[in-house]
Amino acid sequence: MVLDVQGLTFRTIHLPNDAALCARNRRDACIETYGDDHRFEGDVRYLAWLRHKIEEFPEGFLLAFSEGQCVGHLELEVPYGLSSGYVNLFYVMRGFRRRGFGKLLHVQAVRYFKSWEARRIELHVSPTNQRAVNFYRRLGYRAVRLEGSRAPLWRMELALDAVGSNPRH
Repeated sequence: MVLDVQGLTFRTIHLPNDAALCARNRRDACIETYGDDHRFEGDVRYLAWLRHKIEEFPEGFLLAFSEGQCVGHLELEVPYGLSSGYVNLFYVMRGFRRRGFGKLLHVQAVRYFKSWEARRIELHVSPTNQRAVNFYRRLGYRAVRLEGSRAPLWRMELALDAVGSNPRH
């Protein structure tokens, strides 16, 4: 599947071809979230999980490209029977941050969740990752509660009825 969103091209993740890229992105996201990679589960466990999730939600696991370069990575799902979509990974690659790509990834995420009739989007973010917390707040997410004791994370959510049919957040 290939989609185009305002100049970004999205395509589904293909394993094993994209395995190394996806594992690097996941590891870097852990570093951004926690300050180091101690919470990264390792390539083998992550890629086994990713393979399973791609089988279950193929249109939600995407890489984003601009002018042939990978700029981002989304891992999205709407579990069966739930009205909430969940963001497992929302990642803009280093060198492409603060250039508007995050907003375009969000446009695609909203489209995906609305296509599955989700009423809200949920995600977790580290309170120490202030750049990400602020980004999500600018998009309209609100912090619901702090979860976890060892490495607390904010659970944030966005009501999709507050986002227009052509989101520009």
